[in-house]
Amino acid sequence: MKILLLGATGTIGSAVLSELLQHDHAVLALARSDISEQALRQTGAEVIRGDIVSPSHWSTHLCHVDAVVHVAATFCQDMGAIDRKLIDELVAQGNKLGRKIRFIYTGGVWLYGHTENQVVSENSPFNPISSFCWMIENSALITRAQCFDANIIHPGIVYDRDSGALSGFVPDKGQIEVWGSLETRWPVVHVNDLASTYRLILEKGCDGESYNVCGEQGVKVGDIADAYRKRFDLTTQPVVRPVEDVIAEHGDWALGATLDQLMSADKIKRELNWRAHHNDILSYINEPNSPFATSPS
Repeated sequence: MKILLLGATGTIGSAVLSELLQHDHAVLALARSDISEQALRQTGAEVIRGDIVSPSHWSTHLCHVDAVVHVAATFCQDMGAIDRKLIDELVAQGNKLGRKIRFIYTGGVWLYGHTENQVVSENSPFNPISSFCWMIENSALITRAQCFDANIIHPGIVYDRDSGALSGFVPDKGQIEVWGSLETRWPVVHVNDLASTYRLILEKGCDGESYNVCGEQGVKVGDIADAYRKRFDLTTQPVVRPVEDVIAEHGDWALGATLDQLMSADKIKRELNWRAHHNDILSYINEPNSPFATSPS
């Protein structure tokens, strides 16, 4: 299968790229710069130049692929409008093909809002934070498009060794910072486990299905902070910043990291036989070969 991968150099996208290539799929990756193009070619991917802001410059390449995996986002103020323009262009090109191709769109756990003590499933109603409301409408456009066999993935909080949720936990001065509350719970998923779900859905997914993906249903942020304190032998307690201060500094999207959430991945386990290989984030932080094995500066 040949897959057009959007966001191939990001945290999720680079893991998806590796997963697909390791399982003998061909990847056509979008690259914004010379540096990105060179890095992507070194993996064995075919590359087209362009970005998601100007999709008309490269969208005709849709005729050369069997599927699209969309894990790209600009994380700017206009990211919803940019994503909508991208989808409109891809639907228009898809309608010219005379055949269906698979399209996997990436949503996220923040679309469920505060879940309190309820473990949300794919049947749970959305209650998105304002910064990501557009994902619901845009994913619906993909699902309704006659040219696509569409699937939606809602990942939990994504982490890995070099980036993702864990990378910002210990600032340069060694003071752990928590947003909102130590009692906040995150559904978490290792990026490699998440990447395998994209491949499984490409190979075996049914049209129109959405899947929640997490390796653990909900881990307290305070417990993650404690794991860091033990790793680095820190004597200081975490600084808990009020939600309003965090939003004032980082923007409305930062509210997502303060949501208390529980999420189930039972559906993808049951239907596609997916299993998480990383199911203990606290032990992961303290593994000997962890990137957190040396003290912060």
